[in-house]
Amino acid sequence: MKIVRWIICAVTVSFLTCYGCSAAQKKEIRASEIIKLMKKGEPVQIVNKIILDDLDFTAVTEPFILNANMLRSDIQSNIFFDGCVFMGKVTSNGKRGKTSVQTCFRNNITFMGCDFRGEVDFDGAVVFGMVHFGRSIFRENAKFNNMAVWAKDSYFTEMKAEKNFQMIYASFSGNLSFLNAVFDGNATFQETSVKGKLVFNNAAFAGRAGFDLIDVWGSAFFNYAKFEKIADFSNARFMHTADFVNTSFAKQANFEKVTFMNTVNFEGVDRTNLIMNNITE
Repeated sequence: MKIVRWIICAVTVSFLTCYGCSAAQKKEIRASEIIKLMKKGEPVQIVNKIILDDLDFTAVTEPFILNANMLRSDIQSNIFFDGCVFMGKVTSNGKRGKTSVQTCFRNNITFMGCDFRGEVDFDGAVVFGMVHFGRSIFRENAKFNNMAVWAKDSYFTEMKAEKNFQMIYASFSGNLSFLNAVFDGNATFQETSVKGKLVFNNAAFAGRAGFDLIDVWGSAFFNYAKFEKIADFSNARFMHTADFVNTSFAKQANFEKVTFMNTVNFEGVDRTNLIMNNITE
């Protein structure tokens, strides 16, 4: 019996020791080192690192004049982060004097399973490759307003936003997925356009959810999603099927002046809190 207990203790200590070593092995890297890689046009592939300082993508290339009020910085590198912790702000826009600067990503941008401790700001970003923020956590405000993505698929699956999440007036040429996403703060998708499928199945909204004036050309899925506060879908346009099967609306859900060009399914939904005035079907 003593031998068995000793073996169990030894295995437990060994496991805890290895787990501690694994956490300790997550090395730090400066954001400036990442910028240097991209300045050379080299691909960025960083796994299980702690990124110190702010990561500013506008610093990669010298911006060119886009119009009288805007400069644009072009990035050719394929960008891949997996399991990384970003201690500072991550941004793709800024200022040069009084002129605004935005970033164009020519390849994929992947932040898979990452932990963002500072604000994330991709306002105005143009992306020609895939966008992937799956399993990532945003601990401060996250902004993707006026973002334009030309890829077939964009993933925000299983992400979590602890504060406010904004994706206002964004444009996606392909599919956009927020499967199993969690929003602790307010989530706003006002006037966003999705040419492919839009997926919010099993998503959880603890704060106010704004989907007013969204434009979805493919099928839209909100099955088993949970809305704890007000949900606004007013003036939205669903050009293909829209599924709200077993969706939970704890507070008012505004579907006033929504256009459903194909079938809509509210099976299993308690319609007590639904406002369905002036709907076009």
